[in-house]
Amino acid sequence: MKIMKKFLSIMAILLLIGAAGLAFEMEAHAEETKTVIALGADLSAEQKATVLGLMGITEEQLAGCEVIYITNDQEHRYLDSYLGSSVIGSKSLSSVMLKKGAKGSGVNVTTKNINYCTTGMYRNALLTAGIQDTEVIVAAPTQISGTAALIGAVKAYEKMEATTIPDAALSSALNELITTGQLADAVKDVNGDEIEGLIAYIKEKVANGELETEADMKAAIEEGAQKFGVTLSKEEIQKIVDLMNKLKGMGLDSEYLISQAEKLYHKYGEDIVNHADEAISEAVSGAVTGAANGFFQSIKDSVKDFWNSIFS
Repeated sequence: MKIMKKFLSIMAILLLIGAAGLAFEMEAHAEETKTVIALGADLSAEQKATVLGLMGITEEQLAGCEVIYITNDQEHRYLDSYLGSSVIGSKSLSSVMLKKGAKGSGVNVTTKNINYCTTGMYRNALLTAGIQDTEVIVAAPTQISGTAALIGAVKAYEKMEATTIPDAALSSALNELITTGQLADAVKDVNGDEIEGLIAYIKEKVANGELETEADMKAAIEEGAQKFGVTLSKEEIQKIVDLMNKLKGMGLDSEYLISQAEKLYHKYGEDIVNHADEAISEAVSGAVTGAANGFFQSIKDSVKDFWNSIFS
């Protein structure tokens, strides 16, 4: 009887192990399926194949993802306030793949066939829109500016997180993306990274509530321009002021946004901070792996103890 009770106890533990393993498997599967793809509605079959190849997925894998389509009408709806119709064009081609990232991993962007918007420009704008902890791939069948891809990224994030990004936030993010790009084009002898760093620097000050007046903002912009080696005209300074006033009006005070902007700013400092996102990702991954290993080790130890008690 005593041995039978121990045997039944062992069986119960083995069932728990099986259930726990299934739970871990289901959770892992759920994480894997948290992928949403926003495709340009006007992609031809050949162009779609090219875009999927750049994203690293097949048609079969696409069937396991949630897919949405971004139309040219949507692009005009959001972009007409900032760009001419001829610039936006008549076809929606840029596409985006979003995958849920680990908590604290930040927003990480990769671009394929995008020749105007840089990864930093996308990252900053996506943070402004309220996107967190997401892996983003922006791809197009041929070289294009990629401005409209931000719309697809935000709409895909809404699907992935079952949330709604206010139009005002998307509009502000597009405003930032386009303003940053225009400044990068207009300002001589600087690259996109320096403009991105400048915008992030000012955003951090706005988010911290340090800039109460327009004079404060202009002084901060001039200070930031000196830090990043950027020479700005009065018109360009005013363009940044207008953008920051818009961001300030939508309540730019999120701690998450501050920390992410700070990371981008500090990448120009100590080298270790250049890889902050990677370090965080590794730390989170290590913590999850450690927790899982600890759980299964405790189960194995319990089973071992039961077997030892039977034969002792």
